[in-house]
Amino acid sequence: MAVGGAKIALLLIHILSVAGNGYSSSQDNDHGGDDHEHRKKLISSLKSGFVIGYVFSSVSVLTIFLPYCVPWARLIKRKGNEVTMKTPMMTSLMERQEKKRKEANVQNSKLEKKVTRTSFAALNIATRSFDQDNVIGVGRMGTMYRAAHPYDCFTAVKRLHDSQPLGKQFRSELTILAKFRHMNIIPLLGFCIESRERLLVYKYMPNGNLHDWLHPVKCNAEKLDWHVRVKIAIGVARGLAWLHDFNNFLLVHLDICSRSILLDKYFEPKISNFGGAMHRRSNDKGLIASSKIGEVELIKQDVYQFGILLLELIAVHDPDHNSKSSHTLKENLFERIAHLSSSSSGFYHAVDKSLLGQGFDGEILHFLKIASSCIHPILDQRPTMLQAFQMLTVLRRVSRNHLNSII
Repeated sequence: MAVGGAKIALLLIHILSVAGNGYSSSQDNDHGGDDHEHRKKLISSLKSGFVIGYVFSSVSVLTIFLPYCVPWARLIKRKGNEVTMKTPMMTSLMERQEKKRKEANVQNSKLEKKVTRTSFAALNIATRSFDQDNVIGVGRMGTMYRAAHPYDCFTAVKRLHDSQPLGKQFRSELTILAKFRHMNIIPLLGFCIESRERLLVYKYMPNGNLHDWLHPVKCNAEKLDWHVRVKIAIGVARGLAWLHDFNNFLLVHLDICSRSILLDKYFEPKISNFGGAMHRRSNDKGLIASSKIGEVELIKQDVYQFGILLLELIAVHDPDHNSKSSHTLKENLFERIAHLSSSSSGFYHAVDKSLLGQGFDGEILHFLKIASSCIHPILDQRPTMLQAFQMLTVLRRVSRNHLNSII
Protein backbone atom coordinates (compact mmCIF):
# COMPACT_ATOMS: atom_id res chain seq x y z
CA MET A 1 0.00 0.00 0.00
CA ALA A 2 2.89 2.39 0.85
CA VAL A 3 4.59 1.63 -2.46
CA GLY A 4 1.41 2.43 -4.39
CA GLY A 5 0.86 5.70 -2.45
CA ALA A 6 4.42 6.88 -3.06
CA LYS A 7 4.07 6.32 -6.79
CA ILE A 8 0.84 8.33 -6.89
CA ALA A 9 2.41 11.23 -4.95
CA LEU A 10 5.42 11.39 -7.28
CA LEU A 11 3.14 11.33 -10.31
CA LEU A 12 1.02 14.21 -9.00
CA ILE A 13 4.13 16.29 -8.12
CA HIS A 14 5.42 15.76 -11.63
CA ILE A 15 2.10 16.87 -13.14
CA LEU A 16 1.95 20.03 -11.01
CA SER A 17 5.60 20.82 -11.78
CA VAL A 18 5.07 20.55 -15.54
CA ALA A 19 1.92 22.65 -15.43
CA GLY A 20 3.53 25.29 -13.16
CA ASN A 21 6.60 25.62 -15.36
CA GLY A 22 4.45 26.15 -18.38
CA TYR A 23 2.54 28.87 -16.58
CA SER A 24 5.72 30.68 -15.32
CA SER A 25 7.37 30.71 -18.72
CA SER A 26 4.24 32.21 -20.19
CA GLN A 27 4.34 35.02 -17.62
CA ASP A 28 8.00 35.78 -18.41
CA ASN A 29 7.18 36.16 -22.08
CA ASP A 30 4.40 38.73 -21.43
CA HIS A 31 5.43 42.37 -22.06
CA GLY A 32 4.78 44.96 -19.31
CA GLY A 33 2.62 48.03 -19.73
CA ASP A 34 -0.73 49.27 -18.65
CA ASP A 35 -2.08 48.60 -22.11
CA HIS A 36 -1.74 44.94 -21.61
CA GLU A 37 -2.96 44.69 -17.99
CA HIS A 38 -6.44 43.54 -18.91
CA ARG A 39 -5.04 41.06 -21.42
CA LYS A 40 -2.59 39.66 -18.83
CA LYS A 41 -5.37 39.10 -16.31
CA LEU A 42 -7.45 37.31 -18.93
CA ILE A 43 -4.54 35.09 -19.98
CA SER A 44 -3.65 34.47 -16.32
CA SER A 45 -7.21 33.39 -15.62
CA LEU A 46 -7.25 31.04 -18.60
CA LYS A 47 -3.90 29.50 -17.67
CA SER A 48 -4.90 29.06 -14.05
CA GLY A 49 -8.05 27.28 -15.20
CA PHE A 50 -5.96 25.08 -17.48
CA VAL A 51 -3.63 24.11 -14.63
CA ILE A 52 -6.53 23.28 -12.30
CA GLY A 53 -8.37 21.36 -15.02
CA TYR A 54 -5.22 19.50 -16.04
CA VAL A 55 -4.51 18.41 -12.50
CA PHE A 56 -8.16 17.48 -11.85
CA SER A 57 -8.39 15.44 -15.06
CA SER A 58 -5.14 13.64 -14.28
CA VAL A 59 -6.29 12.77 -10.78
CA SER A 60 -9.67 11.57 -12.14
CA VAL A 61 -7.99 9.28 -14.66
CA LEU A 62 -5.72 7.88 -11.97
CA THR A 63 -8.68 7.35 -9.65
CA ILE A 64 -10.63 5.42 -12.29
CA PHE A 65 -7.78 3.17 -13.40
CA LEU A 66 -6.02 2.91 -10.07
CA PRO A 67 -7.72 -0.36 -9.02
CA TYR A 68 -6.42 -2.03 -12.21
CA CYS A 69 -2.91 -0.57 -12.13
CA VAL A 70 -1.89 -0.39 -8.49
CA PRO A 71 -0.89 -3.64 -6.77
CA TRP A 72 -3.05 -3.32 -3.66
CA ALA A 73 -1.77 -5.12 -0.61
CA ARG A 74 -4.57 -7.69 -0.69
CA LEU A 75 -3.74 -8.58 -4.28
CA ILE A 76 0.02 -8.95 -3.85
CA LYS A 77 1.65 -12.34 -3.47
CA ARG A 78 5.31 -12.27 -2.60
CA LYS A 79 7.53 -15.22 -3.45
CA GLY A 80 11.02 -14.36 -2.24
CA ASN A 81 11.87 -11.11 -3.99
CA GLU A 82 9.21 -11.59 -6.71
CA VAL A 83 5.93 -9.69 -6.70
CA THR A 84 2.95 -11.05 -8.63
CA MET A 85 0.26 -8.52 -9.58
CA LYS A 86 -3.38 -9.57 -9.88
CA THR A 87 -6.34 -7.59 -11.08
CA PRO A 88 -9.83 -8.18 -9.65
CA MET A 89 -10.70 -10.09 -12.84
CA MET A 90 -7.72 -12.39 -12.37
CA THR A 91 -8.63 -12.87 -8.73
CA SER A 92 -12.20 -13.84 -9.65
CA LEU A 93 -10.93 -16.36 -12.19
CA MET A 94 -8.52 -17.87 -9.67
CA GLU A 95 -11.27 -18.12 -7.08
CA ARG A 96 -13.46 -20.04 -9.53
CA GLN A 97 -10.59 -22.35 -10.40
CA GLU A 98 -9.89 -22.92 -6.73
CA LYS A 99 -13.56 -23.73 -6.15
CA LYS A 100 -13.52 -26.27 -8.99
CA ARG A 101 -10.32 -27.79 -7.63
CA LYS A 102 -11.88 -28.21 -4.18
CA GLU A 103 -15.03 -29.76 -5.67
CA ALA A 104 -12.89 -32.19 -7.68
CA ASN A 105 -10.97 -33.13 -4.54
CA VAL A 106 -14.24 -33.84 -2.73
CA GLN A 107 -15.41 -36.05 -5.62
CA ASN A 108 -12.07 -37.85 -5.71
CA SER A 109 -12.28 -38.49 -1.97
CA LYS A 110 -15.72 -40.07 -2.42
CA LEU A 111 -14.46 -42.20 -5.31
CA GLU A 112 -11.49 -43.41 -3.27
CA LYS A 113 -13.95 -45.06 -0.89
CA LYS A 114 -15.20 -47.24 -3.77
CA VAL A 115 -12.20 -47.55 -6.08
CA THR A 116 -8.50 -47.63 -5.27
CA ARG A 117 -6.53 -44.55 -6.23
CA THR A 118 -3.05 -45.42 -7.45
CA SER A 119 0.01 -43.40 -8.39
CA PHE A 120 1.26 -42.68 -11.88
CA ALA A 121 4.69 -43.94 -10.85
CA ALA A 122 3.26 -47.37 -9.95
CA LEU A 123 1.43 -47.67 -13.27
CA ASN A 124 4.50 -46.47 -15.13
CA ILE A 125 6.49 -49.34 -13.60
CA ALA A 126 3.73 -51.90 -14.25
CA THR A 127 3.53 -51.00 -17.94
CA ARG A 128 7.32 -50.66 -18.32
CA SER A 129 7.05 -46.93 -19.01
CA PHE A 130 4.02 -47.54 -21.21
CA ASP A 131 6.02 -49.63 -23.63
CA GLN A 132 4.48 -50.09 -27.08
CA ASP A 133 4.87 -53.84 -26.67
CA ASN A 134 2.27 -53.67 -23.89
CA VAL A 135 -0.37 -51.91 -26.00
CA ILE A 136 -3.50 -54.06 -26.25
CA GLY A 137 -5.81 -51.53 -27.86
CA VAL A 138 -6.23 -47.94 -29.02
CA GLY A 139 -9.58 -46.15 -28.86
CA ARG A 140 -11.11 -42.69 -29.06
CA MET A 141 -10.49 -41.99 -25.38
CA GLY A 142 -7.03 -43.41 -24.99
CA THR A 143 -4.59 -46.29 -25.28
CA MET A 144 -4.98 -49.53 -23.33
CA TYR A 145 -1.88 -51.19 -21.88
CA ARG A 146 -1.26 -54.55 -20.26
CA ALA A 147 0.21 -53.99 -16.81
CA ALA A 148 2.14 -56.65 -14.90
CA HIS A 149 2.06 -56.72 -11.10
CA PRO A 150 3.67 -59.00 -8.50
CA TYR A 151 2.52 -62.62 -8.17
CA ASP A 152 1.64 -62.91 -11.89
CA CYS A 153 -1.27 -60.51 -11.55
CA PHE A 154 -2.28 -58.45 -14.58
CA THR A 155 -4.49 -55.43 -15.14
CA ALA A 156 -5.48 -53.31 -18.13
CA VAL A 157 -4.56 -49.62 -17.89
CA LYS A 158 -6.27 -47.04 -20.08
CA ARG A 159 -4.19 -43.90 -20.47
CA LEU A 160 -6.32 -41.07 -21.81
CA HIS A 161 -5.25 -38.88 -24.70
CA ASP A 162 -4.35 -35.35 -23.61
CA SER A 163 -7.58 -33.65 -24.66
CA GLN A 164 -9.84 -31.41 -22.59
CA PRO A 165 -13.21 -32.85 -23.76
CA LEU A 166 -12.04 -36.32 -22.74
CA GLY A 167 -11.84 -35.11 -19.15
CA LYS A 168 -15.64 -35.23 -18.93
CA GLN A 169 -15.73 -38.73 -20.41
CA PHE A 170 -13.06 -39.85 -17.97
CA ARG A 171 -15.04 -38.48 -15.02
CA SER A 172 -18.24 -40.05 -16.35
CA GLU A 173 -16.73 -43.52 -16.82
CA LEU A 174 -14.94 -43.37 -13.48
CA THR A 175 -18.06 -42.33 -11.56
CA ILE A 176 -20.32 -44.86 -13.28
CA LEU A 177 -18.04 -47.89 -12.98
CA ALA A 178 -17.26 -47.02 -9.37
CA LYS A 179 -20.96 -47.59 -8.62
CA PHE A 180 -21.72 -50.60 -10.80
CA ARG A 181 -20.86 -54.24 -10.20
CA HIS A 182 -22.34 -56.75 -12.64
CA MET A 183 -21.06 -59.95 -14.23
CA ASN A 184 -21.34 -58.42 -17.71
CA ILE A 185 -19.79 -55.02 -16.97
CA ILE A 186 -16.03 -54.50 -16.94
CA PRO A 187 -14.75 -54.30 -13.33
CA LEU A 188 -12.94 -51.04 -12.54
CA LEU A 189 -10.10 -51.64 -10.07
CA GLY A 190 -8.48 -48.23 -9.77
CA PHE A 191 -7.78 -44.79 -11.18
CA CYS A 192 -5.04 -42.19 -11.31
CA ILE A 193 -5.27 -38.38 -11.47
CA GLU A 194 -1.92 -36.62 -11.44
CA SER A 195 -1.13 -33.33 -13.18
CA ARG A 196 -2.52 -33.77 -16.72
CA GLU A 197 -2.48 -37.57 -16.54
CA ARG A 198 -5.80 -39.47 -16.40
CA LEU A 199 -5.73 -43.26 -16.17
CA LEU A 200 -8.26 -46.02 -15.45
CA VAL A 201 -7.30 -49.49 -14.23
CA TYR A 202 -9.52 -52.45 -15.17
CA LYS A 203 -9.50 -56.16 -14.58
CA TYR A 204 -7.46 -57.74 -17.34
CA MET A 205 -9.48 -59.64 -19.97
CA PRO A 206 -7.20 -62.35 -21.44
CA ASN A 207 -9.35 -62.93 -24.53
CA GLY A 208 -9.26 -59.32 -25.64
CA ASN A 209 -12.18 -57.67 -27.42
CA LEU A 210 -14.87 -59.25 -29.57
CA HIS A 211 -13.94 -57.26 -32.67
CA ASP A 212 -10.54 -58.91 -32.94
CA TRP A 213 -12.15 -62.36 -32.78
CA LEU A 214 -14.74 -61.56 -35.45
CA HIS A 215 -12.28 -59.76 -37.74
CA PRO A 216 -8.91 -61.48 -37.27
CA VAL A 217 -5.84 -60.23 -39.09
CA LYS A 218 -4.57 -63.75 -39.81
CA CYS A 219 -6.56 -65.89 -42.22
CA ASN A 220 -5.99 -69.08 -40.23
CA ALA A 221 -6.99 -67.51 -36.88
CA GLU A 222 -9.18 -69.45 -34.48
CA LYS A 223 -12.93 -68.93 -34.95
CA LEU A 224 -15.60 -68.64 -32.28
CA ASP A 225 -18.01 -71.57 -32.38
CA TRP A 226 -21.77 -71.09 -32.41
CA HIS A 227 -22.36 -71.75 -28.71
CA VAL A 228 -19.76 -69.16 -27.68
CA ARG A 229 -21.36 -66.56 -29.96
CA VAL A 230 -24.77 -67.18 -28.44
CA LYS A 231 -23.24 -66.95 -24.97
CA ILE A 232 -21.69 -63.59 -25.84
CA ALA A 233 -24.96 -62.25 -27.27
CA ILE A 234 -26.89 -63.31 -24.16
CA GLY A 235 -24.29 -61.79 -21.83
CA VAL A 236 -24.36 -58.42 -23.59
CA ALA A 237 -28.18 -58.45 -23.63
CA ARG A 238 -28.22 -59.27 -19.90
CA GLY A 239 -25.84 -56.41 -19.14
CA LEU A 240 -27.79 -53.87 -21.18
CA ALA A 241 -31.13 -54.97 -19.72
CA TRP A 242 -29.68 -54.49 -16.23
CA LEU A 243 -28.37 -51.03 -17.14
CA HIS A 244 -31.71 -49.98 -18.58
CA ASP A 245 -34.09 -51.27 -15.94
CA PHE A 246 -32.61 -53.19 -13.00
CA ASN A 247 -30.29 -50.88 -11.05
CA ASN A 248 -30.64 -47.70 -9.04
CA PHE A 249 -29.07 -45.45 -11.68
CA LEU A 250 -30.68 -46.53 -14.98
CA LEU A 251 -28.25 -45.88 -17.81
CA VAL A 252 -28.15 -45.95 -21.59
CA HIS A 253 -24.73 -46.90 -22.95
CA LEU A 254 -24.86 -45.38 -26.48
CA ASP A 255 -21.62 -46.99 -27.69
CA ILE A 256 -22.32 -50.70 -28.04
CA CYS A 257 -20.05 -52.31 -30.63
CA SER A 258 -17.72 -55.29 -30.88
CA ARG A 259 -14.75 -53.17 -29.77
CA SER A 260 -16.48 -52.25 -26.51
CA ILE A 261 -17.16 -55.91 -25.63
CA LEU A 262 -14.29 -57.55 -23.75
CA LEU A 263 -13.99 -61.29 -23.12
CA ASP A 264 -12.69 -63.00 -19.99
CA LYS A 265 -10.94 -66.38 -20.01
CA TYR A 266 -14.34 -68.14 -20.18
CA PHE A 267 -15.56 -65.85 -23.00
CA GLU A 268 -18.05 -64.19 -20.69
CA PRO A 269 -18.61 -60.73 -22.23
CA LYS A 270 -17.92 -57.52 -20.31
CA ILE A 271 -19.37 -54.23 -21.54
CA SER A 272 -16.82 -51.40 -21.46
CA ASN A 273 -16.39 -47.80 -22.73
CA PHE A 274 -18.87 -45.92 -20.54
CA GLY A 275 -17.48 -42.47 -21.34
CA GLY A 276 -20.52 -41.48 -23.40
CA ALA A 277 -23.17 -43.15 -21.22
CA MET A 278 -26.17 -41.14 -20.04
CA HIS A 279 -28.47 -41.44 -17.06
CA ARG A 280 -32.12 -41.94 -17.88
CA ARG A 281 -33.22 -39.92 -14.86
CA SER A 282 -32.12 -36.45 -13.79
CA ASN A 283 -31.60 -37.26 -10.11
CA ASP A 284 -27.85 -37.67 -10.44
CA LYS A 285 -26.42 -34.34 -11.49
CA GLY A 286 -23.05 -34.22 -13.15
CA LEU A 287 -23.44 -37.39 -15.18
CA ILE A 288 -26.30 -36.36 -17.43
CA ALA A 289 -25.12 -35.48 -20.92
CA SER A 290 -27.08 -32.66 -22.52
CA SER A 291 -29.30 -34.05 -25.26
CA LYS A 292 -32.48 -33.07 -27.03
CA ILE A 293 -33.20 -36.72 -27.84
CA GLY A 294 -36.01 -38.32 -25.89
CA GLU A 295 -35.43 -41.06 -23.35
CA VAL A 296 -37.23 -43.72 -25.38
CA GLU A 297 -35.16 -42.92 -28.46
CA LEU A 298 -31.95 -43.22 -26.46
CA ILE A 299 -32.98 -46.63 -25.12
CA LYS A 300 -33.92 -47.81 -28.59
CA GLN A 301 -30.56 -46.56 -29.86
CA ASP A 302 -28.90 -49.07 -27.53
CA VAL A 303 -31.25 -51.74 -28.89
CA TYR A 304 -30.34 -50.83 -32.46
CA GLN A 305 -26.62 -51.01 -31.72
CA PHE A 306 -27.17 -54.39 -30.09
CA GLY A 307 -28.95 -55.58 -33.25
CA ILE A 308 -25.93 -54.52 -35.30
CA LEU A 309 -23.73 -56.49 -32.90
CA LEU A 310 -25.87 -59.61 -33.43
CA LEU A 311 -25.50 -59.25 -37.19
CA GLU A 312 -21.75 -58.90 -36.78
CA LEU A 313 -21.68 -62.06 -34.65
CA ILE A 314 -22.96 -64.07 -37.61
CA ALA A 315 -21.00 -62.01 -40.17
CA VAL A 316 -23.85 -60.49 -42.17
CA HIS A 317 -22.99 -56.85 -41.57
CA ASP A 318 -19.99 -54.55 -41.81
CA PRO A 319 -19.24 -53.05 -38.37
CA ASP A 320 -18.54 -49.67 -39.98
CA HIS A 321 -22.31 -49.21 -40.29
CA ASN A 322 -23.41 -47.93 -36.91
CA SER A 323 -26.35 -46.37 -35.08
CA LYS A 324 -25.52 -42.93 -36.48
CA SER A 325 -26.48 -44.00 -40.00
CA SER A 326 -29.22 -42.06 -41.69
CA HIS A 327 -32.81 -43.22 -41.47
CA THR A 328 -32.70 -44.29 -45.14
CA LEU A 329 -29.63 -46.47 -44.56
CA LYS A 330 -31.31 -48.06 -41.56
CA GLU A 331 -34.38 -48.87 -43.65
CA ASN A 332 -32.21 -50.35 -46.40
CA LEU A 333 -30.35 -52.50 -43.87
CA PHE A 334 -33.59 -53.71 -42.33
CA GLU A 335 -34.97 -54.64 -45.75
CA ARG A 336 -31.75 -56.46 -46.62
CA ILE A 337 -31.84 -58.52 -43.42
CA ALA A 338 -35.52 -59.28 -43.91
CA HIS A 339 -34.69 -60.55 -47.39
CA LEU A 340 -31.92 -62.77 -46.00
CA SER A 341 -34.40 -64.30 -43.56
CA SER A 342 -36.66 -65.37 -46.40
CA SER A 343 -34.05 -66.27 -49.00
CA SER A 344 -32.02 -69.43 -48.48
CA SER A 345 -29.44 -68.47 -51.09
CA GLY A 346 -28.97 -65.00 -49.60
CA PHE A 347 -28.80 -66.46 -46.09
CA TYR A 348 -26.06 -68.96 -46.92
CA HIS A 349 -24.12 -66.35 -48.83
CA ALA A 350 -24.13 -63.82 -45.95
CA VAL A 351 -23.54 -66.01 -42.89
CA ASP A 352 -20.03 -66.92 -41.66
CA LYS A 353 -19.13 -70.13 -43.48
CA SER A 354 -17.59 -71.63 -40.33
CA LEU A 355 -21.06 -71.69 -38.73
CA LEU A 356 -22.93 -73.39 -41.56
CA GLY A 357 -23.44 -77.12 -41.92
CA GLN A 358 -22.92 -77.76 -38.19
CA GLY A 359 -26.57 -78.50 -37.47
CA PHE A 360 -27.35 -74.98 -36.21
CA ASP A 361 -28.70 -73.36 -39.37
CA GLY A 362 -32.22 -73.11 -37.96
CA GLU A 363 -30.96 -71.44 -34.79
CA ILE A 364 -28.84 -69.02 -36.80
CA LEU A 365 -31.90 -68.06 -38.83
CA HIS A 366 -33.83 -67.42 -35.60
CA PHE A 367 -30.86 -65.39 -34.33
CA LEU A 368 -31.01 -63.34 -37.54
CA LYS A 369 -34.71 -62.61 -36.98
CA ILE A 370 -34.01 -61.34 -33.45
CA ALA A 371 -31.33 -59.05 -34.88
CA SER A 372 -33.78 -57.85 -37.53
CA SER A 373 -36.34 -56.88 -34.89
CA CYS A 374 -33.68 -54.88 -33.00
CA ILE A 375 -32.80 -52.75 -36.05
CA HIS A 376 -36.40 -52.07 -37.10
CA PRO A 377 -36.61 -48.49 -38.47
CA ILE A 378 -39.74 -47.84 -36.39
CA LEU A 379 -38.72 -47.38 -32.76
CA ASP A 380 -41.88 -48.88 -31.29
CA GLN A 381 -41.30 -52.06 -33.26
CA ARG A 382 -37.94 -52.69 -31.62
CA PRO A 383 -37.96 -54.90 -28.51
CA THR A 384 -36.66 -53.79 -25.14
CA MET A 385 -33.32 -55.22 -24.06
CA LEU A 386 -35.12 -57.42 -21.55
CA GLN A 387 -37.26 -58.87 -24.35
CA ALA A 388 -34.18 -59.40 -26.53
CA PHE A 389 -32.47 -61.16 -23.62
CA GLN A 390 -35.49 -63.43 -23.10
CA MET A 391 -35.65 -64.35 -26.81
CA LEU A 392 -31.96 -65.22 -26.85
CA THR A 393 -32.28 -67.26 -23.66
CA VAL A 394 -34.97 -69.37 -25.34
CA LEU A 395 -32.62 -69.82 -28.29
CA ARG A 396 -29.84 -71.05 -25.99
CA ARG A 397 -32.16 -73.62 -24.40
CA VAL A 398 -33.02 -74.89 -27.86
CA SER A 399 -29.32 -74.99 -28.73
CA ARG A 400 -28.46 -76.91 -25.56
CA ASN A 401 -31.26 -79.42 -26.14
CA HIS A 402 -30.00 -79.91 -29.68
CA LEU A 403 -26.47 -80.46 -28.41
CA ASN A 404 -27.64 -82.94 -25.76
CA SER A 405 -29.59 -84.91 -28.34
CA ILE A 406 -26.46 -85.24 -30.45
CA ILE A 407 -24.37 -86.35 -27.47
